[in-house]
Amino acid sequence: MNAGLQHNNSPGGSGCCQQSNCPLQRIGRDLTWVDLVGFYPAPQECLAAFLVSSAAEVLAGVKPANLIRMVKRTLPCGRAMYPLWQEYGAALLKKSVLAALPLRDDNDGLLLLLYRPDLLQARLSGRTMQAFLERCGYPRPLTVQSSLLHLQQRFQVSSSPDEVGFFLGYPAKDIKGFIDGREKPWQGRCLWRVYGPPRRSLDLYRRFCTERSNVTARLVSGCCPRDLLVAA
Repeated sequence: MNAGLQHNNSPGGSGCCQQSNCPLQRIGRDLTWVDLVGFYPAPQECLAAFLVSSAAEVLAGVKPANLIRMVKRTLPCGRAMYPLWQEYGAALLKKSVLAALPLRDDNDGLLLLLYRPDLLQARLSGRTMQAFLERCGYPRPLTVQSSLLHLQQRFQVSSSPDEVGFFLGYPAKDIKGFIDGREKPWQGRCLWRVYGPPRRSLDLYRRFCTERSNVTARLVSGCCPRDLLVAA
């Protein structure tokens, strides 16, 4: 979803609301992946820490997928995630509950969908998502494999297809509100534009933020990121 649903999983991004009027704004500063760069000097551990921090909500089982960019530029850790992913990514995810789908490789880096197949299957089994994706031209029967293949093809012709919000676990009412061009969204926009009564959306977003903060705190305390990748 090009303008409305923002996928704030970029390196160094806190994933927390930046609006001063957002009730989720916390006092002080949340820990981010940047806080971890000195803890894991080995390249494989550095990548593992980045994956765990970026997909914390997915690993925790409260979100089916995240969009993650493996950038080609050098990050605060002194490395670029793109070559690390090419070298170590497959091995790190071999025993993980996570799976990865490459969506687009460009000059900036590789855009990945990091997802949990079990959670995505549950999401795809819902009638609302089935009906919506079928209207978008997704093939029947709607399986994880067929849906991801179609989504991958959609990313080749669109910078961010509208329906990706369903794969990312965003509320259907907010996705539909954005696609329908509904005016006057709730003004405290965080990861996505909220339409209608905001409480349900904010409760969900609070869960996402909490899991991100909890996992990053565990990494800062010395937990092995490769262990967290396999923990469900």
